[in-house]
Amino acid sequence: MPREATITYDQVVRYAEAIKAEGGKPTPRQIRDRHGSGSFGTIHKLFQQWESTQALAIEAALSLPPSVQRAILEFVRHELLVGRADLEERLCQATACAEDLATENERQAVLIDEQLATIESLRGEKAALTGRLAEIETAIGTHREDSARERQAAEAARTEVAKLMLRLEGVPRLEAELGELRKECQLIDRSRQEVAKELAVSRAAYQSLELSKSEAVANLQSRLADAQEELRAVSTQLQAAQTERLKAAAELASAHAMRADEGQRVAERIGVLEGSLAVLQQGGAASLQHNPS
Repeated sequence: MPREATITYDQVVRYAEAIKAEGGKPTPRQIRDRHGSGSFGTIHKLFQQWESTQALAIEAALSLPPSVQRAILEFVRHELLVGRADLEERLCQATACAEDLATENERQAVLIDEQLATIESLRGEKAALTGRLAEIETAIGTHREDSARERQAAEAARTEVAKLMLRLEGVPRLEAELGELRKECQLIDRSRQEVAKELAVSRAAYQSLELSKSEAVANLQSRLADAQEELRAVSTQLQAAQTERLKAAAELASAHAMRADEGQRVAERIGVLEGSLAVLQQGGAASLQHNPS
């Protein structure tokens, strides 16, 4: 999704007119410095749009006869058109190059934003996997505690059986009650066997749970490695995009420098033509003074 522009055409016009009113020559860099933010490519496009509306005003002296003025003006206009045609062609090429560089700069910025969004999504998935692993470890710890309690119950049952056996051997007078106690012992033995069976089932469940944990941990580690590999690839692409962006910025600065040189040459050519016009005006005035008729 393209980013919203932080500067408008009206703001560029207002800054340019203010610089022009102060006696300076507006440039995209001066406008960006006054605004404080904004894409240089966007400011450059808006500045060119404003600059195309400005007309070059030339004030001509009216002291010569109309025929001489027309001849001089036609000569100057012809020279200006010839010189300007070549310069405008070169200037158009430089402008097109600068616009292409600005468009590429904006495309690189959009690509960087998309890569950053992908990185944030991968980080969220990694956090979710970490939370799931913590839940699995908590469940394993709970099953271990249950197994320990069942083992303690079995040990308590064995201890109770041993105590009853001692009482039976140490008290011969309780032979009459021995049968009942033996029945109780059988019941206890059956209970112990049931507890042993339950303990075996719990151990099997615990081993199965340990195996599931190992598989889950291996799966999570594999997905984490894939996510880290993808993150490294995205980081490499991001660095390459930043390198291309810096290169495009350097080319854009070079194009601006070329455009500034071309503007200076145009100004020098206009100065030469204006000097020639002044010389012609002086020569025409001198001719009128010598030939008043």
